[in-house]
Amino acid sequence: MRRLLSALIVASGFVPACYALDLAQAYEQAMKNDPQWASTTNQYLSDNEKEALSHGALLPTVGLSASYNRTKVSPDTGSSYDFNGTQLALQLRQPLYRPDLWRAYQKTQTLTSVNEANYRQKQQEQVLRVSEAYFNVLRAEETLSSAKAEEAALKRQLEQAQKRFDVGLIAKTDVLEAQAQLDGSTASRISQDVSLASARETLTSIIGTDGGQLSGLRADFIITPPQPNTPDDWVKLSLDKNPQLASARFTYKAAQQARDEQRSGYLPTLDFVASAAKTDNGNGNARSFNNGQQIVAGLEMQWALYAGGRTNIAVKQASYASDAARDQVTSVERQLTTQTRTAYLNVSADSYRVAARQQAVKSSEAALAATKAGYDVGTRNIVDVLLAERTVYAAKRDYANSRYDYVINTLKLRSASGQLSELDIKELNGWLGQ
Repeated sequence: MRRLLSALIVASGFVPACYALDLAQAYEQAMKNDPQWASTTNQYLSDNEKEALSHGALLPTVGLSASYNRTKVSPDTGSSYDFNGTQLALQLRQPLYRPDLWRAYQKTQTLTSVNEANYRQKQQEQVLRVSEAYFNVLRAEETLSSAKAEEAALKRQLEQAQKRFDVGLIAKTDVLEAQAQLDGSTASRISQDVSLASARETLTSIIGTDGGQLSGLRADFIITPPQPNTPDDWVKLSLDKNPQLASARFTYKAAQQARDEQRSGYLPTLDFVASAAKTDNGNGNARSFNNGQQIVAGLEMQWALYAGGRTNIAVKQASYASDAARDQVTSVERQLTTQTRTAYLNVSADSYRVAARQQAVKSSEAALAATKAGYDVGTRNIVDVLLAERTVYAAKRDYANSRYDYVINTLKLRSASGQLSELDIKELNGWLGQ
């Protein structure tokens, strides 16, 4: 498919950007102006800091403390006295054996992988979101254009019917039938006006500006069945590369590590602790007894022998969470399998449906010409002509929709298989013309 898209890019030639906004430019604006994507990126960067934060718990901590106080002593016998006292202390603590902190750090490393996979999934969703919004505008524009052409054609039919009625060639019912068909077409055209405005608003909310004129889908772009040409191959790609599944697998691994983290509550901890302190309470009497410097270094062990059963409960809770994460992996695998197969079948059907819809347009146009000829010689009535007229434009709308369905479903298939990226946006421009 990429070779095909590359060939289309070459074939499309250079389209001056001043004439129309293309998909690559719309995507570039979305990456700059879309608040939803900005929020996603900032959340990704925030979550990435959790690993460094957890690693910091394994490193030494150094603390400085200082105190100043004034003491006044009034003994029952003897003279009273008062003095100012100061103390300055520096303490260092280095974890030596802390299984809880180490396993927490291992868990955050895995959660970083979860974050990376989620971000890749969000990137795919952003590509699909911008592309769908862009092509929905083109779809709405083409549908509206067809509705306007249909309305104009039916208006001409009404005018012709009125002239025929005025000279007594047809009955009043034919004029009324033509008017009814025109009224229905006008109502449909008004709905398409609203649909186009809504589609444009959606695109504007993503790219941050009014897109104006868009570069349209080429009339001669090549439609081919998906490659590889079997759903099993696409499912295999999905199970290997889909970031959503990768996220579920990493989440399961993190849940197992969280269970091990809780189990470490049964184990002792060992820290190296060193401190240096300097005390100055002044001179004279008992004040100088506590003056001087003190340096202490040693090992500190703690072991929670019984914590009210909280450790055991925490382990059970983490085990259930681990089982839930494991089941979620299976669920995502099955969902992706179904999603990928469905996307493959849609693209495969679309690749044949486009040609069929194109042939239907030609057939309906030929039928309309024959019906008009029959009407002119009196073998067909006005109802036949009006229905044939509307059939032509319905066939044109179906043909346009089938082309856009093919484009969108191709993107969905690539997304399900984990292959959709920003590069596809650039390649999609090969499907666009001025």
